[in-house]
Order: sequence, then C-alpha cells, then structure tokens
Amino acid sequence: MLPPEPDHDVLLRPLGGGDAKTIIATSEARKFVEALFEDLGAADWQARLAAMRGKRRDPDGLLKLSLPVHRRFQLALFEAVCRQPGMPRLDPSKIASSGLVVRRYRGGKWAGWMKQGKRVSGWLPIALADADPDPVHRQAAHPANRDARALIAKSKPPSLLGEETIPLHLPPPEVCAALKRTVLFAVIPVASDDRSDEPPPALDYSALPAPQRADMELHLSEYLKQRPKLALPNAGEALSRDWNVLGRPTADPDWPRLNALGIFLQQMLVELDAEGTGPAPRALMALLRQIVLPTRRDAQGHVTASIDAAAFILKAAPILVGGEANPSGFAMPLEWPRVDQAMGARLTRAALDCLSARHAQVASSPGKYETLSDQYAVRGFIRIAGHDGCPDRLVWSGFSERFRIAAWWDGDGSGTKITLPDMSQLKKVKPNVSFEMPPAIANLLKGDMKKLADGEGSEDDTKGLELGWLCSFSIPIITLCAFIVLNIFLSLFDLIFRWMLFLKICIPIPKKAD
Repeated sequence: MLPPEPDHDVLLRPLGGGDAKTIIATSEARKFVEALFEDLGAADWQARLAAMRGKRRDPDGLLKLSLPVHRRFQLALFEAVCRQPGMPRLDPSKIASSGLVVRRYRGGKWAGWMKQGKRVSGWLPIALADADPDPVHRQAAHPANRDARALIAKSKPPSLLGEETIPLHLPPPEVCAALKRTVLFAVIPVASDDRSDEPPPALDYSALPAPQRADMELHLSEYLKQRPKLALPNAGEALSRDWNVLGRPTADPDWPRLNALGIFLQQMLVELDAEGTGPAPRALMALLRQIVLPTRRDAQGHVTASIDAAAFILKAAPILVGGEANPSGFAMPLEWPRVDQAMGARLTRAALDCLSARHAQVASSPGKYETLSDQYAVRGFIRIAGHDGCPDRLVWSGFSERFRIAAWWDGDGSGTKITLPDMSQLKKVKPNVSFEMPPAIANLLKGDMKKLADGEGSEDDTKGLELGWLCSFSIPIITLCAFIVLNIFLSLFDLIFRWMLFLKICIPIPKKAD
C-alpha cells in the first residue's frame, strides 16, 4: 500500500479569485438559486456575477444590502482550490463540512452571534479569529493530545459558546464540472427576529454625560425639583375628571397649572412607576412622603388637616389622569410647600434612578440586526477531512467587504401591486373576514358616533344587552376604505410636510378591455 499523500494547503477564496468585494452578489430573481446555477453555466458567467456585485452603496461608499421583503437576495460565493501551481480545484469529497458566519464590526472589533446550548448570548467579541465556531469541533483533536487537554481542562473548563453558522452549499456536480471549480455558496441572512437572552445593557440616567443629563432633568416635572411655595390650582375643590388636565386647553385661567400637575401625575405613574415595589420607586415615594400638603386651615391660618405628597399622587392620579370618578369627594390640597435646593436635588436624583429601573423593566434585549448603523461582514470556512485518526482541518476564507443592512422601509425593489375593485363591481364583493365583538364593544358601537367623536361618550355607552356579535366584512372593501382615508390624510398632512412628491407615485394606465 502506498503511504497517504502529504497534506497540502487549501484556499477558500472568492469565486473567480477576486478580492473581498467579489464575495457578495445580489440577485433580483424570484428563484434566485436556480438563476445562480443558470448564470454559472453561462459562457459569460464572470460578467454576469460582476453585474450582481456592489449594486447599492451608502453615501460613504459602504455596501448596503437589501432585505428579502425588497425582493433582493444576497449570496456569498466561494471556491475551494489547492495551493499548488495552477490552483486546481479541491476535490469536493474532501470537504467534511462547511459554513458561513456573519460578524459585526463595531469600534474596530469583530463580534460573533453566540449561542450556548439553547441560550442565545448575542453579539460577543471574537477572542480567536480563526478558532472553530462549533464548540464540538473545537474540542476535537488528535488522540495523542488527550492527556494535555485533560490537564488544561482541569485549570480552565472549555468554552461551550458556539458561533451561529449558515451552511455552505455545493451547486449540482455538472455546474462545478463545467466551471472546473469547486463552488460553494450560501444565502446571507440579513433579516432575523433573533434576540439575545441576556438582559439589555443597564442605563444609568444619573451617570449620563452632562448635556444628556441636563436634557433628562429638563424633561422631569417641576414638582421633582427645587421650587417655591405655590398655591395649587382649584385649591379646596373636589377633584374631577372633567378638568381635562391632559386634554385640550380650556378657558379656565388655572388650566396651564392643572396641565402641569397632570403631566406630573402621569410622569409619576407611567415613567417613574410610583406604584412599583422596587427600591427606586420606594425611595422616591419615601421622599415625597416628607412633603406635607395642607388641605384645611382654621380661621387663624393654622393647618388642621394635611396629606403627604405621595398619598396625594396615588389618590389624584386615577381621577385626573385615569378618568375615574371621585365618589369620596377627595379635594385638591391648598398648596405645595417650598422645596429647598437639597431636597430638590434628592428628588431629581431619585427620579433619575426610577428611570434607570424603568428602563431595565421595559427595554427588550437587543435584536440581531437592530442597529441600522452597525457594519457586518461574512466569512466562509470548510473542514477538510483528515486521515484516519486525525481531526478535520479548518480552512477560513478572508472577510468580505463590510456592509450595512437596509431598514425595512428603505427598499429599492419594485412595489407590490394590490388591485382594488371597480366601483361597478362592489356588489360582487362578498364578506370574507369576520370580527367577533364582545358585548361592551358592540354596545359602544351602537351608541351615538357623533357624541363619541366629540368626546361626549360615557361609561353608559358600554352598557346594554350582554350579547356578543360576529360581524363579517370584505377585505377588499376594508382596503378600499382605508385607501380613500389614507389619501385624504396624505393631502392634509402634505400642507405641513410637503411629502407628496416622493411619498406617492401615481401613473396613468389604459383601461383594461372588458
């Protein structure tokens, strides 16, 4: 038996032997894989691929890749060759496995989309650029190294983090044979709903840079800062939802101050989570309990009854902001006492801490391609089957040129056409979608729509027979109504934004023959 042939170097390079700018091609064909095979089988295949590269770029010259929703599909194209005179093609049977990684480039560093078992870790820095992305393959090695690996494992357990990979595919054998090249390709995933299972980065509002912190403090209500003693609007009167504190301005001279109070109450409940049980809202409410609001004075001006600011917020917000009734006749306190500089600073700091805690509650983990300004590149790899007892050899390609991913609204493809029914054909359009309405909504819709539009609706509008309804409509008619309303509003807003020139494109078409 002859000894096995010695290993020789293998290259995974852009198809055709070009540079990094030739790795990515964009196809506009619906059946883009079949179209790719057709192009590769043509005599002018290199010219065809050249026409598919670098089609769209940002003003700074960086490549921009469109989404499948734009009817554009991105392909990464490689060829595997032997590093020998003439660069002959690698025998496809020698490829044990292959794949593609998408890496993010930010701040001069590369990161990979990492997973550990079923847990998604998100974008993490690449420690070793040429390490195997698969932890199983990464730990595989020649049996002779077993003892050394065991000693290393005792001191430092191996990482089980694996980088997400996309399989590289071989075209049909006849395509590779005609080209005399071992071609590998993959569809580049530029859209994903993946999110990291790790919590989002913490945001400390108190530690923001000075200009940003100043903006945040300006956003906070004046009730959370140093302020002089001021009488409250409608002092001594029973609180009423009819005061409309967050609605349109009224003729009431006290309305601006009522509006400021309403914004404060809304900010406390929504943004600062005043009713929350976390340490930050508890600390803010503890400070507010130190502020005493007088509710009644005797003839000599002495305070005979009062309520602390925290309790006032919890009682007033449901009425003035939530629109609830006030059956107990809870009255507006007489004044808000002076808040000195030290107390004002403590209130502001506590409010910023509440925003930090609130951000941690509502901010979602970052999505894979969520940041539009991020840059990415792809890199392919193949594993060359080793001889008996030897592990596979990993061969990486170089990086593609960096690119950004277009937003869903930033499409350059042809639009989707929706045919609306002719007015003479409306009677032929049958209901084809049903809405199941609970009794409260059904009773509301049976009320006086004009009063409802004028803001005169009441709780009684939702009361009536406890009967639900199943109502059927026609999707084409719904689309037609929405289209008419859309055009009305576009025309109205065009008076402000002047956007009709680029927002709406209409061209005449001849009427179809009957």
